[in-house]
Amino acid sequence: MYKLKLIFVISLLLAGVMSAQAHHSFNALFDVSQTIHVTGEIEQFRFIAPHSYILLVETGEDNSHIMWEVETTTPGMLTRKGITPQTLQAGHIISVTGNPTRDGRKLIRLLTITMPDGEELQIQ
Repeated sequence: MYKLKLIFVISLLLAGVMSAQAHHSFNALFDVSQTIHVTGEIEQFRFIAPHSYILLVETGEDNSHIMWEVETTTPGMLTRKGITPQTLQAGHIISVTGNPTRDGRKLIRLLTITMPDGEELQIQ
């Protein structure tokens, strides 16, 4: 019986450690001292846990296309802000403001979003 309890406790501890490692630290990944602004066309909106993502295509001055991945908050928090899976559709033009990554990837932590109708929502 003791061995069974010990195995159970160790399993719980290992599950907690693996879960904590899987979730990244915003301050480690994103430069919270800087913000950037991107306007583009939504290619895809992934309303998933733990963080939803917007794939956004920005058109450069030379007509090049730059793909940005915009990391948002949880689906529950987005719903409370008025964003549902149907709110953001492929083809919609939006603007986002957020924190860039420290390593220069085209990934942004979403702070505010300007919706297709012009409404600005504070997300973080």
